[in-house]
Amino acid sequence: MKLFVYGTLLGGAPQGALLAGRHRAKASVRGTLYALPAGYPALVLRGEGEVHGELIEGLDARLLALIDQYEGVAEGLYERVQLDVDVGLQRERAWAYVMRAPERRGGREIPDGRWRSVIRR
Repeated sequence: MKLFVYGTLLGGAPQGALLAGRHRAKASVRGTLYALPAGYPALVLRGEGEVHGELIEGLDARLLALIDQYEGVAEGLYERVQLDVDVGLQRERAWAYVMRAPERRGGREIPDGRWRSVIRR
């Protein structure tokens, strides 16, 4: 299975070690990225923007269930959905974690769609 990550699970990010040893490739999806006051990002699948991240390959159902827990799926924080991910000139299908209405949680849009641009400040 494949997973698109765009925030705290990126390589070198705080929880990126949860996906250590798996192939990562630069990737992007259509949507809007938000920074939440709690210190993590949220992807929304609306808008004409581009959200940059990584495509992770080689996940199994057990690891995906662990990531579901980390992302708060059972609590309704994020929802795991399948979407089209652009990797270079190719398009692949992968899972990603999206949030409904991050604005209600105090989220602010990240215009360049890059979580690293927020955490480097």
